[in-house]
Amino acid sequence: MTSGKPLSEREKAFIEQWADEKYPSVIARHLGIYYAEDNGGSRSAQTVRNYIRDLKAREQKKQRQARKPKTAS
Repeated sequence: MTSGKPLSEREKAFIEQWADEKYPSVIARHLGIYYAEDNGGSRSAQTVRNYIRDLKAREQKKQRQARKPKTAS
C-alpha cells in the first residue's frame, strides 16, 4: 500500500542519481532512511519504479524529437 505522498525534489534527485545503479527496492529503502521527513519514513519500491519508468520515457521522447528533422515552411 502506498502512502500517496508525492516525491519531493530531493527524492527525485536521489532517484535520478541512482536509477541505473541500484534496484528500485534498494532506492526506496534508502529514501525511507535518508529522507524520512519528506515521506514519513517509508517509500514504496513501486513508486520508485514508476518514477524511473517516467524518466526513461521522457529521455526517449527527447531523443526522438532531437532526431526529427525540422520541416521548412
